[in-house]
Amino acid sequence: MAARAIQLPVSHRVGGSGLVIDVRPLAVGLTFLSVLALFLLSGQMLSLIGIPYDVAGGSALVKIHPASYLSIVALGAWIVADGGLSAFLGRSWRDSPGLIILFLAIGLLTFQVIGVQKTPISQVTDNFVLTACLFAALVRLEPGEMRLFALVVQAILVLNSLLGYVEGLSGFRLTPLSVNGELLTWDWRATALLGHPLMNAMTTAICLVSLAVGAGPFRRGPRLALVLFHFGALFFFGGRTAIVLSAASLFAIVSFSVAGLLLGRRFPLAAAAVTILAVTLLVIGVVLIVDGGLIDQVLGRFVDDDGSAMARVAMLSIFRDMSWPEVVFGPNVAAVKAMLPRIGTPYAIESAYVGFVAYYGGFVTVFFLLGLAAFFAELVRRFGARVLMPLGIYFLISTAVSSFSTKSLELALLTTLVVTAFASRRRPSEGPSPC
Repeated sequence: MAARAIQLPVSHRVGGSGLVIDVRPLAVGLTFLSVLALFLLSGQMLSLIGIPYDVAGGSALVKIHPASYLSIVALGAWIVADGGLSAFLGRSWRDSPGLIILFLAIGLLTFQVIGVQKTPISQVTDNFVLTACLFAALVRLEPGEMRLFALVVQAILVLNSLLGYVEGLSGFRLTPLSVNGELLTWDWRATALLGHPLMNAMTTAICLVSLAVGAGPFRRGPRLALVLFHFGALFFFGGRTAIVLSAASLFAIVSFSVAGLLLGRRFPLAAAAVTILAVTLLVIGVVLIVDGGLIDQVLGRFVDDDGSAMARVAMLSIFRDMSWPEVVFGPNVAAVKAMLPRIGTPYAIESAYVGFVAYYGGFVTVFFLLGLAAFFAELVRRFGARVLMPLGIYFLISTAVSSFSTKSLELALLTTLVVTAFASRRRPSEGPSPC
């Protein structure tokens, strides 16, 4: 009797004769580690443990975030699990055409960075390659796996907001706040798990608004409690734009809900009880916050922005020292960064879109933003109109901060949060007896 051949297709498809290695669990595990690294290893945390990720010096390899390395390896495992590169691309084009367009846009940007400007690739990797790889991995999860990922992400963000409260009330900092190696000892804002206060504020705002529109693996009562819990944490992170946009979004959601009740829509008794309890806790929390002096600090951020608004106006003057070919096709990045202190923005241009033109040129910016728009359209196509509100908040916040025009994990955080929350959203079902 002839011996059976040992097959090693390294695929999750079990068929034929021989030994088949199931690589899919490896792909899921690597994706999980990527998500954990993304949320738990901020740039400040990496610096604290001795990895010079966000500071001068060190190997170019450590300037790329661990989550990016893990996500790229995870993507390789998913390609094998799909049956090879051609099968992976075919499935992606059928199921997620916006992802393929984003990969093409990343390819153009990579050519600009490596071939034209000859600058480090870490910014493109952490901003966009990480985002695309995570999306490709997350959309291949089974419903049970997605629910587990969503619960883990939400648990991390609850811990993050809790740390925001603790740091804001006690003065303790999990990681020191520093920018370009400069320690900001005067800043009262919480750093929590995500490192920079504005990163915390943006992610928390997107999380609470996503929960408010019905995303997440929770029932209505816990979702409402988490919305209020996260909204309170925003004041300790001190993000003015995030606070205003979150409050406006919640006001709009509540207004539509009240209008529905006035028109005769019925609601569960349990939801009414939880709402009353949540509002009561919110009132108590506001009293404690006012008594503790936090409101004075937050209002101080609105009254005196330490020149931030003027810097956002002055940043447009950076183009006056560029020739038209530089504005269109990309200037010398080192020269642009040397101009920043002179125009009042010593760290970065305070707008993702203006910064992108200044760093990469208008031609690349237009085509890349088209790819990014296709990717956002993919999220809307998959999850419906509800996802427009958290995406809109990100878009508005990114107009006022450097975001993806510099090395940042914001886009990956947004994508992971939105995909896990909306893909695990509970479907409408019969609840308790309505009023």
